[in-house]
Amino acid sequence: MRFFIFLLLLFISILPVSAEQFINKTVAVVNGEIITLFDLQAETAPEIFRQQLNPNNPADKAKVEQLEKAILEGMISNLILTQEAERLHVNVGKDEVESEYHNFIAKSQLTPEEFQYQLELQHLTEDSFKERIRSSILRSRLLGAMVGRKIVVTKKEIEDYYQKNHDKLKNNNQLQLAILVYPPDINAKDWAARIKSGSVSFEEVVKKVSVGPKAKEGGDLGSIDIEDLNPEWLEQLSTMKPGEVTSLIDINGLQGQLKLINIIKGEPQTLETLTPYIEEILREPKLEERFKEYTDQLRKRAVVDIRY
Repeated sequence: MRFFIFLLLLFISILPVSAEQFINKTVAVVNGEIITLFDLQAETAPEIFRQQLNPNNPADKAKVEQLEKAILEGMISNLILTQEAERLHVNVGKDEVESEYHNFIAKSQLTPEEFQYQLELQHLTEDSFKERIRSSILRSRLLGAMVGRKIVVTKKEIEDYYQKNHDKLKNNNQLQLAILVYPPDINAKDWAARIKSGSVSFEEVVKKVSVGPKAKEGGDLGSIDIEDLNPEWLEQLSTMKPGEVTSLIDINGLQGQLKLINIIKGEPQTLETLTPYIEEILREPKLEERFKEYTDQLRKRAVVDIRY
């Protein structure tokens, strides 16, 4: 990391003035604070990689420009929120970010070295990832301080949701899964076809090529609560039987597959035990709607000059 930063600084120091000015070009000014082209490109790079776009390819130019504009809007909103947090003395300590960062690594079931490699594959640095964590915590704090207290979920709403979704909620089921994450420089379609044909086992491919967690153990993630799973993953898994493997899916910007090892049936749950869970589900869209109203108000009051 330090060596990379050293090379970056060295590279900038020997650039001709015109190139250096281009990198430091101001793309937006938000209440007196600037966002540079370098900042924008750093934020855009992981998403360009995830969507497999080539900025130098004329065929991708329109998509890249659209993506840059959308990400710039997000950066402007985040900066406005940061400024508002400073005004309200809402802070996120460095220790909090570090703690959440290490929790994230633990939950991913990756070693610190494997996690660093995953960041590199997604064109992210440790610092940029920690900044995303800090922004997420800050957003949650602002939600709680300015929005959350105004959100009410009634008892009737909870009861209605329980009645409509009783069959889905009555068992706290878990799935035992194994994960295979393909590196970006490998033909994932070819390996997936070989797994499907039976010419090679899922576990063999995991041990041979996977850059995901528990690769040496065949990618076994253990038991995971159904409600904690990505909805897109669950859509495939819900129709599968133990031993079957999903088609290729997106896993944090990389292609991958999941194997369903076992379905673990949970105990029936009552309305009383499910109430906190249902309340959280019902609060989320209300929070998002109220938060959008709040950020729209902040945006209207802000002085924003977009130069890109």
